[in-house]
Amino acid sequence: MPVANPHSQEGLLKLAVKIVGQQPLAQVNLLNLVEMQEDYAFSTTPGEVDRILNERQRSLNQLIQTAMPAEIEARIRPIVRVTNDVARETSAIAQLEGIDLILMGWHRPVFDQNRLGGRVGKMLGSAPKDVAVFVDQNLTALNQIVVPYVASVHNDLAVEIALRLMLNLPDCHLKVLRLVTEAYSDSELSREFSVLLEQLDPAIGNRIETPIITTSDPIAAVVEASRSADLTIAGASREWGLERQTLGRYADALANQCHSSLLITRKYSQVTTPHLVSLLRG
Repeated sequence: MPVANPHSQEGLLKLAVKIVGQQPLAQVNLLNLVEMQEDYAFSTTPGEVDRILNERQRSLNQLIQTAMPAEIEARIRPIVRVTNDVARETSAIAQLEGIDLILMGWHRPVFDQNRLGGRVGKMLGSAPKDVAVFVDQNLTALNQIVVPYVASVHNDLAVEIALRLMLNLPDCHLKVLRLVTEAYSDSELSREFSVLLEQLDPAIGNRIETPIITTSDPIAAVVEASRSADLTIAGASREWGLERQTLGRYADALANQCHSSLLITRKYSQVTTPHLVSLLRG
């Protein structure tokens, strides 16, 4: 979980912990990268660099101690590094540490009309790991989750994260909104998630709805559904018969118009793997 400003990232950290849940081996790596130019060593003294790193480390520790219960603190690992390329360093650390998911917050780039441009767009486009981008609209409760769905690995990741949250939060309800358009008429869930839903305990399955919505404007349908949600989780898909730029426009439109907090998911591997099997057995 890369954070640029720890003081504004409490909501992101709390979401990460909710996704992780009570799995004993799960860990949240809280990453703060101090970006400096290539020649920082020539313009900044080693003592000044150490001072900045120590300050960031204290800030992360304070965030963890104030935002998390004591029993959770041990599962959160702060990492502070110096870099000249935040996106590239984040990807390298994710590879080195065997990270499953990069969870990052959205920050609007200055002088950029694309809300998901800059570092966030670069991570969505190139990181060799699953990525989820959180657009926080003051998320305080997680009772209602909406996942707009057409069959794709990105939306499968959205459903997987939603199911993890449901398994960890007993009062959480999930609506998987299966969208049908003139250009895209397949409303079926992927085989993996159909099987997973069948395996769920009825106490959990009863908290899941999978309505089919026929619409000529899928983005408008998702925005309308978000009115009743605390969190909307949307895969970064191009499957709705729109132009190739949909990956940007769809995500940007939701970031602009979504009434709830928003999580945009992008799966790296094109093959969906059954990550939830062990969780379901547990």
